[in-house]
Amino acid sequence: MCALAAIDLRTACGAAARVGTPTLAIVLLLACGGATSFPVALKGATNKNVVAHDKARDELMLQANGAPFDPLVAVVELNQQALPAGGIVGLRPGEGLYALPDGELMLMTKSCIRGSSCGCEVSREYVYLKKPEGTVVVARLTPVVSLREIHIDRCGFGCGQPAPPALRTAARLGVKEVAAIKFVEATYPYELVVETCDDPVPRP
Repeated sequence: MCALAAIDLRTACGAAARVGTPTLAIVLLLACGGATSFPVALKGATNKNVVAHDKARDELMLQANGAPFDPLVAVVELNQQALPAGGIVGLRPGEGLYALPDGELMLMTKSCIRGSSCGCEVSREYVYLKKPEGTVVVARLTPVVSLREIHIDRCGFGCGQPAPPALRTAARLGVKEVAAIKFVEATYPYELVVETCDDPVPRP
């Protein structure tokens, strides 16, 4: 039946495209092979995400205008209090500035944009730069997520054995004054492709 219908479907697809009937075109899109497989959709989204990320990152680095560096990382104790956020221009919800005993400031970031019980699905990127006058620029590259669901026959849910909780860490900025820290940010579109199905089964 499908083989016999193939010729008629190809004819109908061409007719729909010529006539431009929206409803008919949408219905026939699926019948004419418009449905995209998960691997194809994931590859296409990944390629677009990389291009958008790299373009936004280049523009952000021009805006930050400093020398990138990799900060040392320190563990933030559970009972350690962050500095009051009210007077820190540019600090985002979920982030925190902490002070080491010698007064050096360190930033606890908010990297995860979209997470699940299995961990983080989409992350924000932080880049640290030094300026000649001794100040530090914290550059954030934040993806703006759009969700695309691909329906498949079988899929799983859950993540099996969960990972142990990670230590709270912060990036040491090498400065002791809040005024010596500047935040800049750029965003870019990010397409997240996920699998859906009617009867998901638990993953081992």
